[in-house]
Amino acid sequence: MLSKNLALCFIITLLFGSALSSSAFAAVSYEKEELVSSTIKKWQPKIPENEFPSHQPSIVSGKEVYKMHCAMCHGDEPNEVLTKDQLRSKSPEEQYIIIKNGNAKGMPAFKNKLSRDEIWDALMYVRAGVLGYYPLNSDELAKMNAIFGGNCAVCHGTRGHGDGPLHKSLNPVPANFNMFQRLYTRSDNRLHKELTHGIPWTAMPAWKNRVDFNQNYKFDDEMIWKLVTYVRQFGFSQEIDRLDIGRQKLKDYEKSIGKVK
Repeated sequence: MLSKNLALCFIITLLFGSALSSSAFAAVSYEKEELVSSTIKKWQPKIPENEFPSHQPSIVSGKEVYKMHCAMCHGDEPNEVLTKDQLRSKSPEEQYIIIKNGNAKGMPAFKNKLSRDEIWDALMYVRAGVLGYYPLNSDELAKMNAIFGGNCAVCHGTRGHGDGPLHKSLNPVPANFNMFQRLYTRSDNRLHKELTHGIPWTAMPAWKNRVDFNQNYKFDDEMIWKLVTYVRQFGFSQEIDRLDIGRQKLKDYEKSIGKVK
């Protein structure tokens, strides 16, 4: 009797285990298939080259723009209304277009109120405030520098320029995270998929569940999101924009000579 029960359990386990495995495999296969399909299509920017930032947007300058033009609707802090899921689902480029042109949901157009760089500054401030970032000189940034340096910099370089030791032997060359046309045309969800499953027909491998035994950590879902946050930081500055410093100095000088009140 015992042997018959064991045999029955074994058969049930095989049947349901296979079904669950097939379901999980189908979900992963679909994600990979979607990644392959979208990789075949070239990533063409939706905005002209001259609408991308002329330099790294500053989240410090962006905070001031946000206070003056956005806080009245979105709250004193951007995370009071906006969520991570909302920001992760669209690329920074798509979000720039919405701020510039407005949308049918009541978002006004700012193309005649803010300059290109002011829009990018404010957008990067909002994204950093909701999605998080690693402050300069923090322990968190030091840890992520070590993780990126030990696993990614061999191809992408320590500063994300795509100039790591192996870059010359790779075709296509590794991504340059300082190229706005590349970094800003992908959503965070897209970057997460590329890190998780790799990028077809490139040297970018799948990092899902890899383990760094030297530093004792695993590339699980949480770690991959941390890497997405880290990579995004190549696309903005945590210091005040030098142009804004120059404008303020000019205003101070004009006041000192009585040109403006």
